[in-house]
Amino acid sequence: MKKKSIIWIAAIAALSTVFSGCGAYKENLASNLMAQLNGRFQITRSPQQQFYDLTTGLQVRVEPTQPQPSMDKTIRSMSNLGVFQTPTITYVKSMDFKEMNSGQDYTLTIRLTRVDINTWNGQVDVTLGVKLTDASGSSVFNQESMTSETNAVAVDKALNEAYTRALEQINWMQIASFLKVEKLAKKEPTKQVEGLGTTALEQTIVRWDIQSRPQGADIFWRVVSKTPDVKSTNNKYLTSTPYEATKAIDIRGLTYQTAGNVRIILRCEKDSYLPQEKEYDVRMVIDQEEISAFFRLVKEE
Repeated sequence: MKKKSIIWIAAIAALSTVFSGCGAYKENLASNLMAQLNGRFQITRSPQQQFYDLTTGLQVRVEPTQPQPSMDKTIRSMSNLGVFQTPTITYVKSMDFKEMNSGQDYTLTIRLTRVDINTWNGQVDVTLGVKLTDASGSSVFNQESMTSETNAVAVDKALNEAYTRALEQINWMQIASFLKVEKLAKKEPTKQVEGLGTTALEQTIVRWDIQSRPQGADIFWRVVSKTPDVKSTNNKYLTSTPYEATKAIDIRGLTYQTAGNVRIILRCEKDSYLPQEKEYDVRMVIDQEEISAFFRLVKEE
């Protein structure tokens, strides 16, 4: 009996050594992998969206979190590491989000809620908490973005892809909508159009809808001005009917204040038909954001 007991004790000790060695191997493997991931992290794709016409600035913060304890020793967390800080801020700024005025800027906080790596099977789980606050600190937008990726051979690629997709799933269009205040021409009554695209008048989009019967008539337009700041012009060929387009106002020297003294004349011509003209008050065009015309052409006798 004593011999059997000694054999069992030896077997148990051997198994303990094996399991202990296996645990140590996994621990070393996990530590080495995490060190590699720290040095290889990068966002794999540039953003597809660009926002050039924002009127309010944005400050970006990346907020790390303390990892949640896990009984599974193969699960390691990167949510408390600073490796994501610079690439994330660079990614956001590349969409033309930028700081403008520290007292009026909004703040975007991207919280690293979860960045977990299974060092044994290569699964990566990423959860980003997104919060947008206005200049007074009030929250105006919240979102949670979650992704998962698995690559047991190249875990660094799984991490990069999962994190990139989490960023791509953030509603950047919604965030941009809070940072854009539409300029109204009537709120800039004396600003002149200079062709630089910086005035509200130049950002006012006018819908042109010009029809004729019969179709295929030539359309010309000219400016007639009673203010010295705007020059009258000769007829300029526009296109043939039917014509539908959206165009910005580009009459040099024009202001909203003087627009009531400026006219746009449309002229419609077609062989064998009498020419016709229609006149439009530019102030009314700006307010209505539309030039609509229908020419019923009459044959020459």
